[in-house]
Amino acid sequence: MNLFRSKATTLVNKEAEKIDNGPVTSKPFLSPPTDYSPILNPALTESQLETQKKLRTYMTSIMLPSEHEYYESEKGFLTDQTLNRYLRARKWDFEAAKSMLESTVRWRRDYRPEQLDPDYISPEADTGKMYFNGFDKCGRPIWIMRPRNQNSKDEERQIKHIVFCLERGIRLMPKGVEKMDILIDFKDASSSHNPSLATSKRFLSILGNHYPERLGVAFVIKSPWFFLASFKLVSPFIDPVTKAKIQFVRDMDKTGKDEQTDLANLLDFISPDQLECEYGGDFNFKFDKETYWNTLLDITGKPYKTIEYL
Repeated sequence: MNLFRSKATTLVNKEAEKIDNGPVTSKPFLSPPTDYSPILNPALTESQLETQKKLRTYMTSIMLPSEHEYYESEKGFLTDQTLNRYLRARKWDFEAAKSMLESTVRWRRDYRPEQLDPDYISPEADTGKMYFNGFDKCGRPIWIMRPRNQNSKDEERQIKHIVFCLERGIRLMPKGVEKMDILIDFKDASSSHNPSLATSKRFLSILGNHYPERLGVAFVIKSPWFFLASFKLVSPFIDPVTKAKIQFVRDMDKTGKDEQTDLANLLDFISPDQLECEYGGDFNFKFDKETYWNTLLDITGKPYKTIEYL
């Protein structure tokens, strides 16, 4: 797994420690803490500003007319920050960034990702296989995935659920934050819970091509053999920048000693009050669909919210 691993991260096993975590709550943390420290991008150089200006001129030339029903959404998406994300993703190569961003704009016109109907998506969220809860120390929303809770065979709706979550995660980001973390918990997962190769490829394509520079850290917990096998198949479709953001999490044994000496601590990334007890934090959370869904929509829009993508 050296191909996939940047650095492994330690998961404290609170069950082994048998700690009393206090009362259980189903109210998720979807509002950021006040003490986060965002990672800010460096100021643009004169050359980068010129490239951004050139890209702005081109994108303006292909925008929808102001009277079009989707114009306000497209205008809100095409902020300077969006342009910069695409330029950074393509290492400030104007032609490459232009092609990538234009492809996304045309995809968004057809897919309208921020307007996906919550009522259509809702069944995918019934079991808590994918939800937001908490923020890391940099203010990035934590997107938790639990394959063991897979409840659907509808691959098209599965993909739309992923896109729905990406858009809602962006709306959870506080000022100065433009990325989210993904925590993939493979506890009790089996190969039957694994998405198909086609679904995995589509997810990676959408994330890499239409949401560049949106991934902070991806934590992988209790990765089973079939995940490693699947990764070998999808690895060629993961760009090197994304690959470098992967952190493998390992349990600590009952003595509290790490099985490997080079592991970092998950709590180095996430404060205890923002991390569920199951993962070594102090937040005693139990997923409840109705509570979660209502809280999410109250904050991110019911049915949706048009925003500026900062």
